[in-house]
Amino acid sequence: MVLPCNDPRDAAGLDHGYREIAAAADAKLILYLKDEENFGADKEAGLDTVARLVDDGVCIGIKYAIVRADPSQDAYLERLLRRIDRQFVISGIGERPAIAHLRKWRLKAFTTGSGCVAPSMSQLLFDACANGRFDEAERLRREFIPLEDLRDQFGPAQILHSALELAGIARTGAVPPYLSLSSSDQLEVLSSVVRTLLYRDSEIGRQLAEAASH
Repeated sequence: MVLPCNDPRDAAGLDHGYREIAAAADAKLILYLKDEENFGADKEAGLDTVARLVDDGVCIGIKYAIVRADPSQDAYLERLLRRIDRQFVISGIGERPAIAHLRKWRLKAFTTGSGCVAPSMSQLLFDACANGRFDEAERLRREFIPLEDLRDQFGPAQILHSALELAGIARTGAVPPYLSLSSSDQLEVLSSVVRTLLYRDSEIGRQLAEAASH
């Protein structure tokens, strides 16, 4: 996965550079789009470059992570999907916009951070979307929002890092530069949110296991 570049850049330069990376690594790329200017100030040239990288087989996927107040309204995503098949585009901002991306824009998948804490719920949310059960998907999505809110407020990486340890999934230890660990006040709020999510995930996991056994 190629993370966005914040150094001086333009579409033509990134096109050339990403092809060099793919050739040197003998690997296909997943592009991580977090901002409309990730491929330079000329947004249309950037979208054209993304399309060429897909068409030429250099890029095999796009993690689309541009935050919108209303993810169902996204002119940039619309222009992207005019250029490339939507099968290459993954909703890349977790559960918060996942339903809108899968329902309105008909993307085929979404990435998740909070799903590391509640994998059964995240899988069920995806299955509900894939089968058109959007009311059920929305009920599940709402249960992720308290953790997603904390991630947005205090930092997605730090909060998920702490959440995994609070959940007993892993001893995550220190975070690398240039991030700091969650504060004691943040951990106090987070622990309650994690316990609730874990409990609900264990309930759903048990229900799925019982259904599979019949």
